[in-house]
Amino acid sequence: MPDLAALVAGLVPQFAMAGVAVARAGAAPAFHIVCAPGLTAGPDTLWRAASLSKVVTGRVALQALAGRAGRAFASGGDIYAQMKGGAVVADQAVESFLGWPLRHPGAPDRPLTVGQLASHTAGLDDAGGYLLPPGATLRDWLARPDVWAPEPPGVAARYSNLGTVLLAACAEAATGRRFDQLAQQMVLGPLGLTAGFNWSGIADRTDRLPVFRRDGDRFVAQIDADVAPVGVCGPDGHSIDLSGWQAGVNPGVFSPQGGLRLSLRGALALAQSLAGWTPDWLWTGPSVDDDPMQGYGWGL
Repeated sequence: MPDLAALVAGLVPQFAMAGVAVARAGAAPAFHIVCAPGLTAGPDTLWRAASLSKVVTGRVALQALAGRAGRAFASGGDIYAQMKGGAVVADQAVESFLGWPLRHPGAPDRPLTVGQLASHTAGLDDAGGYLLPPGATLRDWLARPDVWAPEPPGVAARYSNLGTVLLAACAEAATGRRFDQLAQQMVLGPLGLTAGFNWSGIADRTDRLPVFRRDGDRFVAQIDADVAPVGVCGPDGHSIDLSGWQAGVNPGVFSPQGGLRLSLRGALALAQSLAGWTPDWLWTGPSVDDDPMQGYGWGL
């Protein structure tokens, strides 16, 4: 067994923080955390989980859309035990949930499916951007040609954050509820996690570590240097006005593709909830954009 503490220590100060959590049968969880000088973090320090967020978003979508497909899934840790039923959801047309037509411009006769969104094979391209400005709608955003990849849906894997935002829109449209609240009800709450998308549902926000970028030999906080004391909070620290929220119009305000705030203890619990899961991939094989992943499922 390698010395995990030494391995983690070797990642700093190249990175602002590095941490590993380990769970073994019959033993208390072990945490190895090292921070750059001037920074501190512990097992319960919250940080932006980036694309680990997609593990939660995939689960939320599977459960939210299953109700519309006539399937009933249990919330929380045992969802992947019922993954075979996910094929029923995966084959559903995205437009059947959104209520407006959505087709790849190069394949107007081929509806996008939910499974294609979940597996990054919907023919979408992040090059056109996926961070919608205030007041924008997904419907208008997807009318732009630059958000579409050359490949039609179902042909090739191309990593797409925009597809994850669209997946969250389907979950909202199917339930009439906000994505951040669905995440709390269906995944985060049942797993007992202190976590939330763009700080939604998190009361105590004092123990947090911002997202940093290097500037020469120092680190500069980019996200979460400031955080609003309550409500949903944007990366600049300001509260997001949700008074005009409409289901499925723009769940990007919750950052379902990367905005989950989570701790190392929470990440360990999320990983443990996958124990016993037999992968039922929606796509296997290489991607067209040099992504090293060889398979995609529901957020995995």
